[in-house]
Amino acid sequence: MKVLSSALFVSLAVLPPVCGGGETPAARPRIAVVLDDFGLTYKKNVPDERWMAVTWPVTFAVMPSSPRTKAAAKATLAAGHELIIHFPFDPFLSLELPKDRVSPADLSAVTRLWNECLRDIPGAVGVNNHRGYKATQNRPLMEAFMKLVKAKGMFFLDSGVSPKSVAKDEAAKAGVPAARGYIFLEDNKHHDKAFCSKMLRRAASKARKQGWAVAIGHHYYHGTYDCLVEEVPKLQAEGFEFVKASGVVR
Repeated sequence: MKVLSSALFVSLAVLPPVCGGGETPAARPRIAVVLDDFGLTYKKNVPDERWMAVTWPVTFAVMPSSPRTKAAAKATLAAGHELIIHFPFDPFLSLELPKDRVSPADLSAVTRLWNECLRDIPGAVGVNNHRGYKATQNRPLMEAFMKLVKAKGMFFLDSGVSPKSVAKDEAAKAGVPAARGYIFLEDNKHHDKAFCSKMLRRAASKARKQGWAVAIGHHYYHGTYDCLVEEVPKLQAEGFEFVKASGVVR
């Protein structure tokens, strides 16, 4: 029996492992579902308990200063889901937003609400913006806000409510893991199961092209709940991987 030369032995040793088909497996496209506005729940809405019972990875964004803020945050962690802060800027905060500097009044208002979030939503690992059409366009304020996020080691998801948002750019500059590019599962006129299913499939198509996508919905709607409970297992069977939002930031 011939002995392999040392050179050949080394070359074989560094070859990548192969699968049954002779190719390395491709990473599955990832979809992160984020559900906003937890903390505000009314009798006609899907009860929080039904959302908490979902078994696939999902991220719940909890608002501050709401009747069920503390309860929703606590329930999210108890259920093992990912918890983030759903931070409101304008129109919920009255902001001056000068273009060339941070207004001391703006920074004070944002910092005060941020500290309230940290107190009432403990265990949050990230933050996304609730509205904030004007604020997310304001580079000085976003630069200052990302310093707050960075100090807590959180990630940031830019909801993209403004096409001119600079929030993700400022997050990247601050060294905050971030992502932008939601596909919304509802709009102001449509929040039924069929519309949600169409938009979730659009998110899947985006994930197949770029490797990942974020689908954002709101916990209010029965159509959204019914859509996700039915469609997520189908997409999982098709090879899509559902992940927490922290699984798509970079």
